[in-house]
Amino acid sequence: MDFLSLFWMFFIISSLQPIIRQKMLESARLRLLARLERERNSRVIALIHRQETMSLLGFPLIRYIDIDDSEAI
Repeated sequence: MDFLSLFWMFFIISSLQPIIRQKMLESARLRLLARLERERNSRVIALIHRQETMSLLGFPLIRYIDIDDSEAI
């Protein structure tokens, strides 16, 4: 592998990292809600309204409020 190939691989992995982190956060939230439902034997409805940040190479690029949670309820 030459330097250019390593650079492109680093760039691709760095650009996919925010998407992977967002999916990991979403799955952690779902696991926590499922555990709470099992413990209480009830249905849990959560509205998570917070500002999300997307970053590239560790630098924040976009800040947004995710409305998907409120529309899903």
